[in-house]
Amino acid sequence: MKQADSPWLFTYRTEAWFSIMIILADMQKSQAVMDELASQCDVDLGRAARDSSWITLQPENPFMVLAGESSGGVFLAYGDGEVERRPVLYVTSGGQAGCIASNLTELIAMMLALPYWRDLLKFSDGGNLQEMRRTARFSEQDYVEEYVELPAARKRIFDTLPVPVIADPVKLLHDCVRATDCTVVAGDGWPYESLFHHVKSSDNPGWT
Repeated sequence: MKQADSPWLFTYRTEAWFSIMIILADMQKSQAVMDELASQCDVDLGRAARDSSWITLQPENPFMVLAGESSGGVFLAYGDGEVERRPVLYVTSGGQAGCIASNLTELIAMMLALPYWRDLLKFSDGGNLQEMRRTARFSEQDYVEEYVELPAARKRIFDTLPVPVIADPVKLLHDCVRATDCTVVAGDGWPYESLFHHVKSSDNPGWT
C-alpha cells in the first residue's frame, strides 16, 4: 500500500469482488481490533447484541446487527447469503438510514480510509459528490489534529485483517448511499430519511 503525502490518506484500489474477505468471527476474536474500531471509528461490535426489535426494514429483508455506535445507531448486514457478503445498512438514532457498503470487507476498508465518513454525509448538500470531496479536505485536517492515534491504530488493523484498498473511497460511499435499496420504517409507519443532509461545508463556521 502506498501512503500519500498526507498522514491520513492512502492510495486505495477498488475491487468489485474481494478474493479475500474479512470474516466477522475473526474480528470478534480480536479484542484489540474491536477496541480500535470502537475508539477510532465509533463502530462497536460489542453493541451488536443489543435489542433490535425496533428495526423494521422496507422492503422486508432478513438482517443481522453487526455493530452499534455511541450515539445509538446501528450497522446491519441485510439480505440473503453469508453475512460477510451482504450489503451494510447504516441506521442512525436520528431517523436516517442508507446503504454504506456492499459487504463487510468494503465497510471496514471505507471506514479506515475515511474515519470522518459521517461528516461527508452530513455536509453533502443533498448527496453532491464534489461537496463531499470538499468536506473530506476539511474533515481530514480536523482528524490530523484531534485523532493522533489513528495512523498507528489503522496499521495495527491492517496487520491483523485482510483489508483491501479502495481507489476512491469518497465516491464509493456516495454511490452506495445513492443506490440504497432498503431502509427502516419507524413505528408510525414513516420511512427513515436519506443519510444525505442538505448542508454544505461552507455552513460550518470552523471550515474556512
